[in-house]
Amino acid sequence: MIRLLNNLSKNDVSTLKSTMNLFNPLIYTKNAYSSSNNATLNNSNVISEAISNNSEIEKVQNYNNKNQFKTLDNAFAVVHVSGKQYKVIKGDVIMTDKLHVAAGEHIVLDKVLLLGSKDSTAIGTPILDGVKVHAFLEEQTKAEHVTIFKHKRRKNYKRTTGFTPLATYLRIGDIINSNENQNNIGL
Repeated sequence: MIRLLNNLSKNDVSTLKSTMNLFNPLIYTKNAYSSSNNATLNNSNVISEAISNNSEIEKVQNYNNKNQFKTLDNAFAVVHVSGKQYKVIKGDVIMTDKLHVAAGEHIVLDKVLLLGSKDSTAIGTPILDGVKVHAFLEEQTKAEHVTIFKHKRRKNYKRTTGFTPLATYLRIGDIINSNENQNNIGL
């Protein structure tokens, strides 16, 4: 859009500014700039025309369709586990809230929000379909004690409480894309 405005003459720009309504923005196509005195607005099927005419969007789409993740060993993932997000790679150990799974069991984390590597990134909306992270439950134990201290100044009010949360340690295994069409996220 900015590139198209730079190619216009001063008369075209002044005509467009006079016909633009800032409270009801419309998309202006290349057809609107064809004549200098008569700038017409086209609001039907303009979005599809603008996307098809934009070569930069096509370049990005072609780049995303390439196979950018060489190996999944170098890839990282952002997974959603028990209400929190963790950035993980193969071999990481993460501490989460307690999961009700026996020690040593195999867990499949299917809520993968993002998958990336040195070359590119695939972002889910909100999750990536078919991408799974395999993890092994190593240990369930108590985490570090959390101390809660409440006070009100000048009122001689002090309360100290706390708790020791239960934690689960997960060792991240493989990051796997089980999609049949793997090019949709670059794998």
